[in-house]
This record gives sequence, structure tokens and C-alpha cells, in this order.
Amino acid sequence: MVLNPGTVPRLYHSTANLLPDGRVLLAGSNPHVFYRFVDVEFATELKIEAFSPEYLDSDKANIRPKILEVPETVLYGVGFDVVVSVPLPVVGIIEVNLGSAPFATHSFFQGQRLIKLGVAFAMVDGDQRWRIRCTAPPSGMVASPGYYMLFAVNQGVPSVARWIHMS
Repeated sequence: MVLNPGTVPRLYHSTANLLPDGRVLLAGSNPHVFYRFVDVEFATELKIEAFSPEYLDSDKANIRPKILEVPETVLYGVGFDVVVSVPLPVVGIIEVNLGSAPFATHSFFQGQRLIKLGVAFAMVDGDQRWRIRCTAPPSGMVASPGYYMLFAVNQGVPSVARWIHMS
């Protein structure tokens, strides 16, 4: 899907990183030896932009999950619970995804990962609360050890991420 274009040419030395709140951070441009900021076709640009995808529109706030409980550390192959709240009744199953910590250079993100976790069950755990049983990735071959953003996703709308440590 094509959305609104950015206002700055983002060339070779640029980055686009997913932020924990679901926005995308855009930065960088085309630096050159003299760092001229005007009067060149693709001048060096130091501004950053934060892009808000349509899933963050205010009309979707009532289906956006909020993570209430998640473990700080998750072990490979082990089941764990994520507790979320959602203002409106849930339709379908809330997904739980891991996103690797953003790090990019020269417009490439070599370690990029989005891992959809297996969900064994989701059950009502109080008023507007859901307890979701997930299974961590099986090994470091799927998710290398380190920190990940954990998102709960309801009908395509992600929560604000919580950082967890995978080991």
C-alpha cells in the first residue's frame, strides 16, 4: 500500500526504524565531503521524521491493545503469558510478535526480525483483560539472544511494545 510520501529525500545514508509506539522513525540523507546544506540537488539533511501509519489513527484507539503484564526475560522454547487489555470486545485472536531492536546502517537493517509467536490460547482474565499463552522461539537460530520489542496485535493494530530479553 502506498501512503503519504516523506518530505525529505532519504538516500544511501538513511534509516527507517520501527519505534515501540508503532511509529516509524526516518532519518539520514546523502552526506558528502563538504556537508553543504543548500544549493545542491540532494543537500545533506539533518532533520528526522516520525511517520504514523494508519493503524495509529484515533478511530482505531478502541481496538488497540495495552500490555499489562509480560515477563522481563523469556527462555527459548518456553511458554509464557502476556496479559493485555482491549476496550472493545476482541474479534479473533490477539497476535503476539517480537521485533528486533532497531539498528540500521547505509540504509540496510541486517538484523531485522519480525517473529510471530505461537499462541496456544487466549482467555478472558477479567473485565477487558485477556491472558495470552505464547511460546518463545525455539532457539537462537530463530531469534538471537538479546532484547526485543514485544507487541500484542489486535486486528492489525499493535500495542505499545514492551522490551523483553530473549535468552
